[in-house]
Amino acid sequence: MISTAEVKQIAKELGFHACGVSRAERLENQAERLFEWISKGYHGTMSYMERNTDLRLDPTMLVSDVKSVISVLLSYNTGELPVNLNPLKIARYACRTDYHTFMKQRLWRMLEVIRERFGSVSGRAFVDSAPVLEREWAVRAGLGWIGKNSMLINRALGSYVFIGELIVDIEIEQTPHYESNRCGTCSRCMEACPTGAIVSPGVIDARRCISYLTIEKKEPLTTNEAKMLSGWCFGCDVCQEVCPWNARSTRVDGAGQGTSGFHDFSTTQFANMTEVEFTARFGNTPLMRAGYERIAKIIKLSKKREA
Repeated sequence: MISTAEVKQIAKELGFHACGVSRAERLENQAERLFEWISKGYHGTMSYMERNTDLRLDPTMLVSDVKSVISVLLSYNTGELPVNLNPLKIARYACRTDYHTFMKQRLWRMLEVIRERFGSVSGRAFVDSAPVLEREWAVRAGLGWIGKNSMLINRALGSYVFIGELIVDIEIEQTPHYESNRCGTCSRCMEACPTGAIVSPGVIDARRCISYLTIEKKEPLTTNEAKMLSGWCFGCDVCQEVCPWNARSTRVDGAGQGTSGFHDFSTTQFANMTEVEFTARFGNTPLMRAGYERIAKIIKLSKKREA
């Protein structure tokens, strides 16, 4: 059996900031929670959450003969990005190359290195683009706990992290350490949420979440929804900004994350750019998820409210 230490070393060599391993099995403890969340309509218009629930709960349906789930974290707490283009605000994770791109590249390279060192291995890499409950797998791999804002929190890195998995068909020693929830009585994230989207510890009503409204919802925003944005034009970091674990978390070098597109960029430039300019500058960033027209409309709504 391959040791966890060997896998962690490979992850470190490839630039990941944390790594852990768990046994591939059906997530029975998440089934009731997932179905209840959907039944209450908290997923909003994200109909894809209603599909493939069996795949979300059981990785053995995603990869043949799967035995282990390798979870990795990559921090994006680089600290120097102008995420607040006053009055416009962009979530920190979006101020760089689309994480799906560079995380997937590193994960596939990690699989190659595992093959080079340990022989034939089959598996797949996942980064927030398939029916995989990534935060739960990270918890099972000893990488943190789920905070009251539903985010994974790592003691050293906080919650400003990207999560990825390699689901493989080889036996790997499981991470022996399981992190206990360390939020305690703190409820700063729940109190600070501008829209009251955190309806109970760890449960988000997406219909009230600014990230959902600016990214996921495809229909035009209602007047009330537009009022809820608080200057955010893509995503929202409020619940993470007030978290004590992020205040003490380690900052990392943003090398390889492609942050240059957001340097020396003003609100006026953002508001006045054409679609061609937008695509040229941000075509490889998460902003393309919402697209030029969507963000332009949100900016106009924000400017209208200010007027």
